[in-house]
Amino acid sequence: MPRRQTPIDKRGGYTVIELLVSIAVISILIALLLPAVQSARAAARRTQCKNNLRNIGLALVQVAETQGRFPASGNYGWNASTSSGQNHHTWVLDVLPYLEHASNSDRWDKDRPITDPQNEPLMHSHVPVLTCPDDISVTGDGDLTYVVNGGIGFTVRYHNGVRDCPVDQDWKPLDLNGNGFACSSSNPNADGYPTDKDHFWKMGMFFLETWGDWEITRRHHRFGSVTDGLSNTILASENVRAGRDPSKANQTWANPNPYGHSFYIGNPCENADCSPGNVDYNRSNAGKHAINSGLASPEGSSPVPNAFHPGGVHMAFGDGRVQFISETISGPVYAALASPQGGRLSRTPLAQPIVGDGDY
Repeated sequence: MPRRQTPIDKRGGYTVIELLVSIAVISILIALLLPAVQSARAAARRTQCKNNLRNIGLALVQVAETQGRFPASGNYGWNASTSSGQNHHTWVLDVLPYLEHASNSDRWDKDRPITDPQNEPLMHSHVPVLTCPDDISVTGDGDLTYVVNGGIGFTVRYHNGVRDCPVDQDWKPLDLNGNGFACSSSNPNADGYPTDKDHFWKMGMFFLETWGDWEITRRHHRFGSVTDGLSNTILASENVRAGRDPSKANQTWANPNPYGHSFYIGNPCENADCSPGNVDYNRSNAGKHAINSGLASPEGSSPVPNAFHPGGVHMAFGDGRVQFISETISGPVYAALASPQGGRLSRTPLAQPIVGDGDY
């Protein structure tokens, strides 16, 4: 009887074609999943950025509750031995205790400038809550992404012999009452009433002040002076072009340089003259003064809200909330949100619209 042959066992495996197909399928799955992963990470960074700003806004409110006033945007001092001004500190130092960083503020000597041996190392410290995860300019050395609302501008120590002169973000003296006087006389009665400084105070939340007894400049708001309502007034915003400037050794979150710690709206007055017919609030969010107009600018050179979020920036309001504000927001609405007393400008050429929740 012939012997029965058994089939030869074949070893299992993949053909080259099957391997290529498997690789192609895996590649497609990775390609499909990668955008979702990147989107989730971007959303997480944006949420953290928003939460940091919310904490800063709440800290500013806590400062006002504890001290009875909102802090100065920045503080300057005076060196009697050299007859020169000194950079002291910014609003950041006031809020650090409420951001779980009291150790920095406790060790800081407010009566000495930022360059003092005791303060200088502290101003270069990195405080994570002060920076947005999407801020690609962060260096780890005294960075700051968030800035307070300076309104229409800031003050300079002297201009044409006038102390405490309000200027716009382009350093033009502001004739806010439109009477032809803009820091042009040392006569305190030359500007009439209400003065440029009166209007200036109504149009912003945080201001430069002097520290100590040298030619004291005091200008600040309390809860009661925000007559437009805290829910309708911006306290702080993102600006990725503020804070640390690598080209300047002492430009960190502690330096009171106005371009480094505050944001400003564009000047609505043609040639800084706010007389009747010269005021157009559409200028407040236009050109180089518009939101996100400074994204391509060097660090420390664009004192407007700038963020790497598409289409706008996060802003913190006085009631504790944070809202995403479109970069195309109406100039008049934007200016009204920056002003804590816009309603009290109603009988002047600087009159602002009444703003509701649906306007922004």
